[in-house]
Amino acid sequence: MINKNKTQWFSGLFMIFIIGVVIFTSVPVYAAADKTAPAITLKADTKEPTNKPIKVEVKVFDASGIKSLKWSSGSKKADYFKKSGKSLTLNSKNVYTVTITANGTYSFYTVDKAGNASLKKITISNMDTSKPKIKVTKSTRDLTKGNVILSFLIGEKGLGIKHLQYLTGTKTAADFKDAGKTISLTENEVTNPEYNYMYNGKLTVKTNNIFTFLVEDTAGNKTLKVVTVENIDKSSPEIAYTLSTTKPTKGSVTVNLTAADIGSGVKDVKYLSGERASGDFTDANKQSAVKLDSNGKGSFKVSNNGNYTVLVTDIVGNQSIIVITISNIDTALPTLSLNYTVANQKAIITYNAKDTTSGISSIKYLKGNITDISSDKWSSAKDVTGTGKFTVTASGDYSVLATDKAGNSVIKVINIVLEFRAVWISYLEFMNYGKEGFTETGFESTIDKMFDKVVDMNMNAVVVHVRPFGDAMYNSSYFPWSRYASGTQGKDPGFDPLEYMVKAAHERGLQIHAWLNPYRVTTASTDYTKLSKDNPARVWHDDKDESNDRNVLSYAGNLYYNPASKEVQTLITNGVKEIVQNYDVDGIHFDDYFYPSLGSSYATNFDAPEYKTYVSDCKDSNKTALSIADWRRNNVNTLVKGIYSSIKKIDTSVQFGISPGGFYDSLTSNLGYYVDYKTWLSSDKYIDYICPQIYWTFSHSSYPFDKTLDKWLSFRTSSTVKMYVGIATYKAGSTLEKDWKNNTSELKDQVEYSRETGKVDGFIFFRYDFFNNKTTKPGVDKLLEIMK
Repeated sequence: MINKNKTQWFSGLFMIFIIGVVIFTSVPVYAAADKTAPAITLKADTKEPTNKPIKVEVKVFDASGIKSLKWSSGSKKADYFKKSGKSLTLNSKNVYTVTITANGTYSFYTVDKAGNASLKKITISNMDTSKPKIKVTKSTRDLTKGNVILSFLIGEKGLGIKHLQYLTGTKTAADFKDAGKTISLTENEVTNPEYNYMYNGKLTVKTNNIFTFLVEDTAGNKTLKVVTVENIDKSSPEIAYTLSTTKPTKGSVTVNLTAADIGSGVKDVKYLSGERASGDFTDANKQSAVKLDSNGKGSFKVSNNGNYTVLVTDIVGNQSIIVITISNIDTALPTLSLNYTVANQKAIITYNAKDTTSGISSIKYLKGNITDISSDKWSSAKDVTGTGKFTVTASGDYSVLATDKAGNSVIKVINIVLEFRAVWISYLEFMNYGKEGFTETGFESTIDKMFDKVVDMNMNAVVVHVRPFGDAMYNSSYFPWSRYASGTQGKDPGFDPLEYMVKAAHERGLQIHAWLNPYRVTTASTDYTKLSKDNPARVWHDDKDESNDRNVLSYAGNLYYNPASKEVQTLITNGVKEIVQNYDVDGIHFDDYFYPSLGSSYATNFDAPEYKTYVSDCKDSNKTALSIADWRRNNVNTLVKGIYSSIKKIDTSVQFGISPGGFYDSLTSNLGYYVDYKTWLSSDKYIDYICPQIYWTFSHSSYPFDKTLDKWLSFRTSSTVKMYVGIATYKAGSTLEKDWKNNTSELKDQVEYSRETGKVDGFIFFRYDFFNNKTTKPGVDKLLEIMK
């Protein structure tokens, strides 16, 4: 990636460094004649039973565009819609929502602009607005010292019963939101033609009380019934309990019981695990007896959370039963995850600690790899409980200890890299090492050697060209194979270069950022025949659709994607999404090619015709048009913001960075580039990092390194954007400036000055080959001395 100095252009060998990579993706290409029926997809917002109207999402698509869309209730044929049916107004996205209020079949019919038609139907059968019916009968209405059994007969006209629950007392449906005990139901043969389903259930009542029952069907319809039981003998024994501890504990809990009966006296006390009925206590092998002292006190110990049912029986056969819930025993380790971000040479480590049983008690951290929970070092650890994050200022391992309220602990260790140190590996390396393309073995050997050297130089990342000149260094569903992979654009090399590069980088502990060029299609050529036939630029050029002819523009002997084209922006964005979805890359990287330098005729060349259309549209809609320069900046900003959003929706950990030229004043002029870096550096919606290419020495007359870096740092007002510096390794030892030739410490001095600012988060060095160059070696050797 060559810096475009507005005051000095490179010559000779360095002209080839300005060549970048084009990102693109396939978009629909419409043939002159459309004989394909439009596509209709119908999707109900739920297939589950519901008592609410159902919304059906209707999506239509056709290459030639949709002319009309109608719908009707009932199973209709296509002829019906020629004169009937409800029309849906077309919108820009061809997505509609229709509200259905009754079960039945609904038909949708669409016609595209070429006259092709499609009919699709959807049947709705999951709506139910009828409430279930419940009948409750008692086993006896006479007084009894035993239990009263309530029997339930439930009739359901709709789609089935979800559950029957009850609460003691007179309750409303709202009381069941976070409460209610469930009664098991059995589906029976339907004997009443009024219903679709019939169910039976039973509840054994052991003490007098008022019960409120709530039956709810699968669609959410509810029926309440209140039943009073008052014929049970009130001389049942009494029982109370306390727990040895209610605080979270890793040990057991003792249940202390007190049982009494004012009538005949207590006969025995038994308990079972689980929520039980008295009939469950018939199996002597499963129940346990509690021995009572003369004061009616006894106890039993449990080591697991859950329900424990205690049954007290008096001498005449009256019984009392209680369910004791133990929930404070916690033997599970808490969960802990760690992440970090870097800015201004500081790392913010964020933690996510959870414990679903007892909750988190404390979070502590120490520098170093400490995995022994019992280590004495934890006594001096820093407590960051409740903060969710903490800041460190040195690279290395950090150990974090999470302890729950029961005393269970877990440790996680995270390695912090404060300084991003990357090497650009361009298509020129692939061209030099692959000559006429690579074999799989040859490519893997080349990558292994390069990545090993990157590690040996104490770098921690590579920024690798994956989209040179409108072709792909990976197996793309949209783009032709790169000639730098196979030797010929469009030819499959038989392996996936990016897949191997990701694997090789991560095996060595390196981050890998996929390097793309957003707009440039070619350099020094406007010959479309040199592009593969499936290259989008050539497809747009060769088809007979005039509406897309200006998606690619010819300027100064080169081809560019038109930044003003929405189709182009979609192409570029989809190309990024494909990489993030299919490859485990750590970042997406744009270089310094946006709009070209358009010169004094900037207002009338390049995408000026699109600007005229924009101005006309503004006038028609009574809006104030932007200047052409601001309009172009907005075109670039729209793309950058859209790409950032698309990446984060797929994977928030993938970084998006841009490396513009270091000449900040030229970037914001009206004559070219239109790079609105000040907006990017003041927001969290555009980029994760910026890497200005400050490719000049400290003594440069227009852009001295230190003053230029200070200027860039002053532009950054967002706390979320990291600042990297692009370093011109390739200039070391050259005659391009006096100090490049005479000062072998120039590269080293630039890195050290950047570090001294306390605000630079890393470096990217251009490019790999110049770490192996005789001319650059003296300067590179001194640079590598401080890459620690």
